[in-house]
This record gives sequence, C-alpha cells and structure tokens, in this order.
Amino acid sequence: MTKKYLPKNVLDAAIERLEIIFKNFEHIYFSFSGGKDSSLMVQLANQVAKQMNRKFDVLFIDLEAQYRYTIKHVEEIKQLSQIRDFYHIALPIALRNAVSVLQPKWICWEKESEHLWVREMPKDCINIDNCPFPWFKKGEEFEEFIVQFANWYQTKYQGKVACGVGIRTDESLNRFRTIAMQDKKVTFENYHWTTKLKVHEKHIDVYNFYPIYDWTTEDIWGAVSKFNFSFNYIYELMYKNGLSIYEQRLCQPYGDDQKKGLNQFKALEYDTWGKVLNRVNRCQFWQYLL
Repeated sequence: MTKKYLPKNVLDAAIERLEIIFKNFEHIYFSFSGGKDSSLMVQLANQVAKQMNRKFDVLFIDLEAQYRYTIKHVEEIKQLSQIRDFYHIALPIALRNAVSVLQPKWICWEKESEHLWVREMPKDCINIDNCPFPWFKKGEEFEEFIVQFANWYQTKYQGKVACGVGIRTDESLNRFRTIAMQDKKVTFENYHWTTKLKVHEKHIDVYNFYPIYDWTTEDIWGAVSKFNFSFNYIYELMYKNGLSIYEQRLCQPYGDDQKKGLNQFKALEYDTWGKVLNRVNRCQFWQYLL
C-alpha cells in the first residue's frame, strides 16, 4: 500500500478510522454505488464491524440504466455478515441527461416509462409503491435525496449518525477540498476526514466520514487482492476493452462526462446497450457523435 498524507499506510489508517466510527457512533450506514471504491469501503467496514461485534446499514440508489454486473455485485454485497438493513432504492429520481437539450433531465424508474426501462425493477427494493419516506416526491434530485435520506435516518434512530462515503481525493480537486478545508466545515472531534451535514443550511446530527479519502486506484485493487474481496466484474471487462484502471467509471450513462463512455455499453453488454439508447430522448442520435 502507498503512503499519503499520514506517516502510516492507507490500509492501517482506514481501519483506524472505521474503528473510531464504530466506537463512537451507535447508528452507522454506508453509501454504496456498486463501484470499486464504495465496494472496498463496505467490505473493509464489514471486517472491522465483525471484529467489534457491530452491525451497520447500507444505502444503494439504483439508477436503473446500469450494467447487469453492477447489480450482480450489489447482490453479493447484500450477503455481507454485518449488514442489518440494506436500503435498495428504486424510486423515480431525476438525473442529468446531457445527450439532449430537449430533455435535460430523465427520471429513472418512472412508471409512465415502464415500457422503456433498461431493467426490470428489483423485487426487494424500495419503490414508489412501498416508499417509507413521507418527504419524497417524484422527480426529486439525486443530491437532494441523499441529504433527505440522512435526515430521515437520523430522525428514525434519534441519535448521532455516521454515514460512510467512499470518495478519494486524488479523483478531483473538489473532493480534496471536501476533506482538507477544515475551517469551512464542522467535524467530529476535529477529525478532518469527517464533515457534519447540513439540511437547508442547518446542521443535523449526521457526520459524513471518508475512510479511504487518501487511497489511490492502486491501493483499491491491492486491497481487493490482499483480502480476496469480491468486485464488480464490469471493471475486468472494461480493462479488456482497453480502459486503464484510471479511466474506468461507473455512473448513470447520460451525464456530462459519462455520455462519452456510452459506447462502453455496446462493447461490454450489447443487449443493455440497445435499451440504454432507447431510454432517453435523442440518445440514438448522440451515438453517432461518439
């Protein structure tokens, strides 16, 4: 493992951070995307939680237009021994559609568009028919949902809450600023890798924490190998298709940056590719510009 920011290796530092969280918070959940970073974070947390006899929850927001291998990996993560509640969200959430000026947003899992869905709705998910969130409205923005869920979770348990987020600072300057700029945020006991959350400019008793913020891409795959963790096989297919480990991304396919990788669906999951093309306005035209 490489060294970065601290006089210890990043694996030991991450385990230490997770131990601090499990010692100080009764209510903990992790935000999981199906990607390599959050997958590593959750599996590492599962090891620490098992040693400390703790349980935790997981939040996964299913964006519908995703690789089958991503969903297969999600099902693997659901089997981890220390997970109490796995919130598999398949609600009609608004997402960016950068492939069309006529439809700047699209809504995943929208009932009116069921005939166009890229995948069938998962059987064990939270959807519009069984939604337990009184505040949710169709077309809610992804970023707003994340904050409202944190507020709902804290209200449900009536205590201090920690939310694990698997971001790494070498991915972007904004991510580095989230961690480094302590003078502009409230932290938990001055740990710079934590940030107290705000809802409508008011702090709530929820702290985001970033246990792997100082990891590199090599560190992620090194730990997967070291511990024989499961991983999303779509990364293997991306690598075989010519993408380096630094270029591989997993997001909804119609975002400003993600649209450049739309052809990856064609190469990696051809049947999914056809459904992705038909899902949003003007996507068929965009493929000719790639």
